[in-house]
Amino acid sequence: MQQAKMAGLACLIAVTVLGAGYLWGARGRWAAQDRLAAVERQAALSETRRLTLAGQMALTRLNFGEAAGLFESARAGADAAARGLEHEGLQELAGQTATAAQALTEARGLAAKLDQGSAGKAGDALALLDRTAAALAGAAR
Repeated sequence: MQQAKMAGLACLIAVTVLGAGYLWGARGRWAAQDRLAAVERQAALSETRRLTLAGQMALTRLNFGEAAGLFESARAGADAAARGLEHEGLQELAGQTATAAQALTEARGLAAKLDQGSAGKAGDALALLDRTAAALAGAAR
């Protein structure tokens, strides 16, 4: 009877130690996953910003077709980033990014009409993307 109690106590201790070890390791994994998600959000915004700047450069070379394509790619990236931010519960930042996507849609439309005003709309989108990226960088610290 005494040996059965000792065996039961040993099993209970082993399960407790294994459970604590699992939770300790999982806590570190969860923190790493959160940091990875933050880095991926920053990367998506940086790529969208890069495409927007490339579109503005195409406008300076009067290459409206290339600019329209780059603005469309940037818009798709901004839409994806807005959905990701909304999924993460960052509604205000998602709204800013969605507004940037709308500005990029307008910039693409103006570039397709050979209108230099598309650079202004792209600049508006860049300002919104910069504010979103700054807010994300501040939240990550």
